[in-house]
Amino acid sequence: MTTRTKHSKGDKVTMTEDALENYGEQYRGKSFTITHVSTKYMPAKEFYDKGNPEGFHPGYDEGVTGQGLYDLKGLNFSLYDWEVTSA
Repeated sequence: MTTRTKHSKGDKVTMTEDALENYGEQYRGKSFTITHVSTKYMPAKEFYDKGNPEGFHPGYDEGVTGQGLYDLKGLNFSLYDWEVTSA
């Protein structure tokens, strides 16, 4: 099964209203560039030992299979598909 995320590495996104409610108004109107896209979980030690392999993330929630988890330039936390929209 191939998983297709809403966004790709290099895309510019902004936070949704729900994400702003969770993370704060200081992010309103700011766009962020996706640096890493994940759709699968990997334990942290293995993830870092393998050099942050594309498609995997130690924080990925396997309960949301099929959703993208994005690392974003300028943020020190990751966001899921439902928390971002195209900029």
